Amino acid sequence: MDGIAERLARLCPQSDGDALRDRAERYGVGEALERVRAAIRSGDRGASLTADLDALDEAFARHGIDGLTIGARVFQELRGGSAHPAVTLWGCPSPSGCSRLEPQEGERSVTAPRCGLAGTALVSRTFRL
Repeated sequence: MDGIAERLARLCPQSDGDALRDRAERYGVGEALERVRAAIRSGDRGASLTADLDALDEAFARHGIDGLTIGARVFQELRGGSAHPAVTLWGCPSPSGCSRLEPQEGERSVTAPRCGLAGTALVSRTFRL
């Protein structure tokens, strides 16, 4: 996945509800957040999306919230079997290709989590390992 997809995947779960929008408005970047949401819905991956993500990161960092869309990468092993196991996950429904993936376990296997940016349910995706 590319850097934009990774950033959107980090922002997505934080965007559900009003808290992020309220802070973005307070920090002077409410319009940038709305443009990001519009870009997700339309599938636009232009330079303006990167600029808006940068503006969000800078504004939040000025207020003590560092790494809103840029986070530390960690390695987490996927549970799997032998030979060629497959894993089914919830994935971003957007045509812009956000890299957010959520495990389908327990209650989440019945109810898909929602994309906080697009406001729609994540879709089921199967990956062969």
